[in-house]
Amino acid sequence: MPRVSKRAYTSNLPARGSRHILYVDAYDSFSNSIVGLLEQSLGADVTTVRIDDRTASENLTAVLKAFDAVVVGPGPGHPANPDDVGLINQLWGLDEQDLLPVFGICLGFQSLCLAHGASVKRLKQARHGIISNVLHNRTDIFKGVVGLRATQYHSLHVHLGTNSSESVEPYWEPNEDCPKIQPLAWDVEDELNGTILMGAKHTAKPFWGVQFHPESICTSKEGTKLLQKWWVQADEWLTSCSRTVCSERAASLSYISPATTTTAVRGALKDKSSNRQRSAVSSLAEALQQNTGSRPAKLQWTAHAGQISPTALVEALGLDGDEIILLDSQNHSMGQFSLLGVVVPGETVKVTYRSWDRTLRYGTDFDDEHLVQLQSIDQIWPVLQEALDVHDPKNQSHQAPRSDRENMPEESPFWGGFMGYISYEAGLETIGVEPHESLANSSTPDINFAFVHRSIVVDHASNKTYVQSLLPNDARWIENIGHTIETLLLQSTQSTPQLETTRDDTHATRELRESLEMEKRLGLSQIRTPQERHYRNKVLDCQSSLAAGDSYELCLTDETLITVPKIDGQGVSPWALYKKLRCKNPAPYGAYLQLSNATVVGTSPERFLKWDREGNCQFRPIKGTVKKSPAMTREIAHGILNSSKEQAENLMIVDLIRHDLSGVIGAERCSVPKLMTVEEYEHVYQLVSVIEGQLPAGSSDGKNTTGLDVLKASLPPGSMTGAPKKRSCEILREIEKRPRGIYSGVLGYLDVGGAGDFSVVIRTAVRDASTGGGSKMHRRTDDSGDSTPRSNLGCTPAGTSPRSTSPFASVRDVCSVAQEGMETWRIGAGGAVTIQSTDEGEYLEMETKVMTALTAFQSK
Repeated sequence: MPRVSKRAYTSNLPARGSRHILYVDAYDSFSNSIVGLLEQSLGADVTTVRIDDRTASENLTAVLKAFDAVVVGPGPGHPANPDDVGLINQLWGLDEQDLLPVFGICLGFQSLCLAHGASVKRLKQARHGIISNVLHNRTDIFKGVVGLRATQYHSLHVHLGTNSSESVEPYWEPNEDCPKIQPLAWDVEDELNGTILMGAKHTAKPFWGVQFHPESICTSKEGTKLLQKWWVQADEWLTSCSRTVCSERAASLSYISPATTTTAVRGALKDKSSNRQRSAVSSLAEALQQNTGSRPAKLQWTAHAGQISPTALVEALGLDGDEIILLDSQNHSMGQFSLLGVVVPGETVKVTYRSWDRTLRYGTDFDDEHLVQLQSIDQIWPVLQEALDVHDPKNQSHQAPRSDRENMPEESPFWGGFMGYISYEAGLETIGVEPHESLANSSTPDINFAFVHRSIVVDHASNKTYVQSLLPNDARWIENIGHTIETLLLQSTQSTPQLETTRDDTHATRELRESLEMEKRLGLSQIRTPQERHYRNKVLDCQSSLAAGDSYELCLTDETLITVPKIDGQGVSPWALYKKLRCKNPAPYGAYLQLSNATVVGTSPERFLKWDREGNCQFRPIKGTVKKSPAMTREIAHGILNSSKEQAENLMIVDLIRHDLSGVIGAERCSVPKLMTVEEYEHVYQLVSVIEGQLPAGSSDGKNTTGLDVLKASLPPGSMTGAPKKRSCEILREIEKRPRGIYSGVLGYLDVGGAGDFSVVIRTAVRDASTGGGSKMHRRTDDSGDSTPRSNLGCTPAGTSPRSTSPFASVRDVCSVAQEGMETWRIGAGGAVTIQSTDEGEYLEMETKVMTALTAFQSK
């Protein structure tokens, strides 16, 4: 996709040469979209600086000489709090000779007005994700702007004056209390809050601002025209003052540190003090090449025609008790592929990372484990990418024979590579948020991948099954798997009644045995869920933060604990549990994972991020959930999901994801082909949006942008955090008081051919590594694992009977089997809390989501 020409957006702007704008970022999750809008609408070169950049703050006047104008972005907090605005306050007090045009958005607008006599107060009800018409008198920056509808994300509002009461009618001249601020625009549609100031300018200085967000996907195109009108005004002021950008621009820019502090692994490993670390990390890349050498592997593969069940294939191969990764579309109408990654004992390299102590472990088995102490999670990504690049069968740089490159199963989305997950806490590290301290007790890795050489891909649309291997001389394995598949296909079409009866009896006997064993344990299990009162109080705590302006949306979660007794030292079979769950709640992103101290059984409906080998990226966030019932028709569900609350909830995440994606590939490469569409699933209706983008083909410095770059820049999933992401995650850590672990993370694959696909880990049960099975490798041998329920979780509701039919009650007294030992499973669930939420409604939504995974643990 070619880069959009700036000329197409700027034909009506003054021909004044390149414009240099400094963007001041207050750690907001919409900033990259604003930067993109400035670049596209003004043809500007934009440099970003964070509000807490000390070097820029100490040298601000020198820095500003390099720029024509400044745009101050939105962010969480209050403009009267110095920590929330940082260097922004310095702009309003610049000496006359240092003045330059400044445009403030949301927090930037509030700070401008506060510094010049206005007050900033809380709204009666916050306006997060609300779209309204903007009333203005078509003057100044609003001249020629017609029919402006704009998205609002604010809990606070500007009050022009500190003593007088605000007028209920819009007015256009400065008042006596605030003579330096001239109103330019108002919102007069909010009956609860009354008239709200939406735009203003300083009467003498070149300062303008708006309360709304011109970059939002739901702000009309007139928002772009508004910025262009601002630049016309700014350019006239610059011309009248004969202000020019300093020719020594590069020297001034040296004061500004990068807006995002990302340590490139190669740069870190060049540090002479980290030679040992460099050697250890490099050896990981070598270990990943051990079976194929440094040249790209020649992918060997065969295809088999016919419909096949992934679970039947796993059982036929005898892998249901082994370490495997199954990404299963579970016969869902929205799923096409199921992927099986085979872990070969003693050969498959597994890579894990623990965020708490930043330890990287890798190896093929317990005796071959290597440990590396890292400085940052940022050092992991280049190593993963390097391993993928080396093994890419189509890698031109390794001069693979043309016949090898052309003879590839292009329809197969996965040829081999990394399969596994990235936890929520690993995502927190990427945005500089400390995890909850109880993460220290977890033995479950935060990044957990196996480099899969042997894989099987089932295409349910074309009824083809691909058997693939990156290992040299692996034709025998491919042949054997092919025989198993052909046998299964033959059995599925077998018409002899006697053989059908024998096959059905054998299958039924196995299923019955598994079911009886599982139900025996589940019948003695205990289910503990969050107490309603505690959860609803947390919802209210979230709304207090929203009302204060610290967040626009908070995705609150909690977890249900299921303790299952071990009989003869064995707990419930994860595989049997998975089959039960996929039957009761099929979803397009099902997953069964047994890998390195982790057991995951899930039926997620939500894609996080997918990219193909041509660089097409797609996010599919889900926000807005309605439980199905006989009384809940599609029409009623659509009505609920089209409400202001549900639409606002979804919109905020769409704008957040646009920010994440555009920060990597550029805003001009992003699009939203589907906005807030209702989709139907087994148990719920959900509101879904689709955000897409195109990776750039290459760069002048030879560093290609990859899907992995988009992945790491988008963690943790915005649909599980809220916005702004960093501040929201900090608030949620204090409210939830626990790590989320694998839940709220992402699970999927990184393909050696350049593709990738990850789902959000929801509707999923995870077994505690300290109480259940898992791989021998990386099992903790000390006593720091936590095998007891965490104290901050709600206890079994008082007064419930062991005979209660409610899944949210203690269903059995387990004291009689305590001596056998217990294993613990965790199911996380929650929802996005907005200012329009009710505590009761959020609790019921959490219940609905828990039930989709909890059904597997209910005994028949």
